[in-house]
Amino acid sequence: MEVHGDCDPKFTKVKEIFADLYLQERELGSAFAIFKNGKPLVNIWAGYQDLNKTKKWQEDTLVTVYSTTKGIAALCIALAVEKGLLDYQERVEKYWPEFGCNGKEEITVSMLMSHQAGICSPLTKNIDDYYNQESMAKKLASMQPIWKPGTACGYHSMTYGWLVAELILRVTGKTIGTFFREEIGDRNDIDFFIGLPEAEEFRVAELESFEKILDNQNKNADKKIELTVAQEALKESVNTIDHHNSREWRQAEIPAANGQGSAAGLAKLYSLVTPEDLSLRILDERIVKEMTETQVEGKDLVLRVSLRWGNGFVLNKHKFVYGPVEKAFGHSGYGGSCAFSDPENKLGISYVMNKMENNFAGDVRSIQLINATYECM
Repeated sequence: MEVHGDCDPKFTKVKEIFADLYLQERELGSAFAIFKNGKPLVNIWAGYQDLNKTKKWQEDTLVTVYSTTKGIAALCIALAVEKGLLDYQERVEKYWPEFGCNGKEEITVSMLMSHQAGICSPLTKNIDDYYNQESMAKKLASMQPIWKPGTACGYHSMTYGWLVAELILRVTGKTIGTFFREEIGDRNDIDFFIGLPEAEEFRVAELESFEKILDNQNKNADKKIELTVAQEALKESVNTIDHHNSREWRQAEIPAANGQGSAAGLAKLYSLVTPEDLSLRILDERIVKEMTETQVEGKDLVLRVSLRWGNGFVLNKHKFVYGPVEKAFGHSGYGGSCAFSDPENKLGISYVMNKMENNFAGDVRSIQLINATYECM
């Protein structure tokens, strides 16, 4: 498989590993990028956009990046904080009065951003609800938390998006997709969308879903896994894999899961969060510090792994998923994508693909590429 794009000779090993993933038949189409100060050090791509392998992956190919979208939503909240429209330590009900009921009165913006709110399930199996921000906001505002807010974290895999989007709507009057494009995306030429315009549809890659694996109970009847209360609640949700290649999915604004982007766009964006050239910063240094401060650390009630959350960002606790720099922060997406900032080396790094693997917390392919990146440095 031919690898296209540019690669600084310093990172030749990264390109070799990228190519090797195709030799191992672990990819359909993908891209990997490393940016510094908004400029590419590595911007490579290969493979196919479609399942039938008739359309080659291009430099500007977009793809659904699932929860990698959450990091972009978190940047929108951070910008609203910088503008004085929001305060991480303020209660959500100040901006969204209807939210302050049924045990949610004390939930702060920060609790919401760090998955401590206790409303991790959308409690609907109707995909049309997912496409309606107003409907989901009303539903979430009336919910009672599954656990006492602020006492634990449980990954709000889908509800995070509608919660964050409603906060942006309440304080700016704009949908989060519009706010991102106007305040961040267009100003910095970032190739990323929350709510894809129909005019961009032609360059979107189809996702190849992983094969569904048997439940552990079927594999081994003697090993029955007891679900947490949070995991039980998530049974009342939509299997988005059945919908993620549709126009309806792509045009909706679901900032927890349906962002459409390129590796170059995401790496460029994260490189501008902590650039070496301070004139390029898209956020004040004080806000970056605030949004990446640890809000909660411990075993997640949904993912069942130990995590360290900032205000909407996964913090590189184990120096594993995002390389060896502990202060690295970003977000990964279901199936394999990721994007993050390395504030020590002043880099933005991203991997996107359309062949999904069954993972929530770190993809072996991206980890190989990221490890190679740091070996080259």
